[in-house]
Amino acid sequence: MKKFNKLIILIMNIHMKPFILLLFLSCCLFSCSEDEIKSYHGDQYLYFSQLKGTEDKSVNVSFNNYPLDDELTVKIAMGLVGDPFSSPAPYKIGILADKTTALAENYSLPEAPSFKANSATDELEVKLIKTENLTEDVSLLLKIEPNDYFGGSILHYDTIRIVFNNVESQPLWWDKEVTNVYLGTYSRAKYRALVQYGGEEALNFGELNASQRRRCALRLKDAIAEYGLKEENGKSMTVPIY
Repeated sequence: MKKFNKLIILIMNIHMKPFILLLFLSCCLFSCSEDEIKSYHGDQYLYFSQLKGTEDKSVNVSFNNYPLDDELTVKIAMGLVGDPFSSPAPYKIGILADKTTALAENYSLPEAPSFKANSATDELEVKLIKTENLTEDVSLLLKIEPNDYFGGSILHYDTIRIVFNNVESQPLWWDKEVTNVYLGTYSRAKYRALVQYGGEEALNFGELNASQRRRCALRLKDAIAEYGLKEENGKSMTVPIY
């Protein structure tokens, strides 16, 4: 009987060892994963959430689309990885000078940007400044840098490029129909007048329906009559809308 019991114990030991080893390894893996999670949650990271869901890593702006403005504010969406802060948290944005062609006089960054409290999203506001040198595309490459509050960023979401210019050109939406029905022949002076007197929606003229386009064009027509608006060559400005 004793020999039989010893045989049973020996068989159990042989068959149980793999399970014991598997249980031991599982405990080790769980312990490692738990340490990694604790470390991950111990730091906060920022990233440019504006880049999510797109292959284009640039923000493109043209002062040509805002003929009355000498400054433009570009708002770049940002995201937080980790627990939100209970109070605004300062962060650091650097400029990659070797990949930036914009002059210092063409842009302005916040002196002390901070990520808002109790939130996982925020925006970085970058001011672009129109000068005579913007006759072709220039770029400003920004990078999120670590500081006392943030451990840094996420690969592929840590840099963003702003490309901007002041190249004067006819908007793509100013096509044959717009010329013949609403606004007449394009000119820079007429475009500025449209933006100034055509109403808030005039900036998005190309996206408007026929009724909205007519309304903007009639406002411009009224302004031409009231203020005697002229083209740059001194001739009276005209529009075909009636």
